[in-house]
Amino acid sequence: MTEFTGPTGPIRDVTTGMTVIDTGGETVGTVDEVHMADAGAATGAGQSPDQPGGTVAWIAEAFRGNSEMGQQAQERLIRLGYVRIDASGLFSGHRYVEADQIAAVAGDQVQLSVTADQLFR
Repeated sequence: MTEFTGPTGPIRDVTTGMTVIDTGGETVGTVDEVHMADAGAATGAGQSPDQPGGTVAWIAEAFRGNSEMGQQAQERLIRLGYVRIDASGLFSGHRYVEADQIAAVAGDQVQLSVTADQLFR
């Protein structure tokens, strides 16, 4: 069994306030929140939303106000880790980047491996 020892990949270097650039070179917005992977996170299957502090309640709170993303996508982001972007312009509102969609972090910029329209909202 492999023991999870902490964040890996470029997400470990992401901090709030950084500028996020998509693969086409367009500015998507700024980092609003960073959530590291939780490989042991349970899914909502078989859990009651009435459990105080349960996984389902936590997921609902983490993505509050986000009507376009399904529960499976939300659970995937929790397990893999994600960056929430405060997007601007045509892509205003929050966007969510999976940890594996981060190509690099340099200076105060996060470079994505996808275009802005491929991000969860």
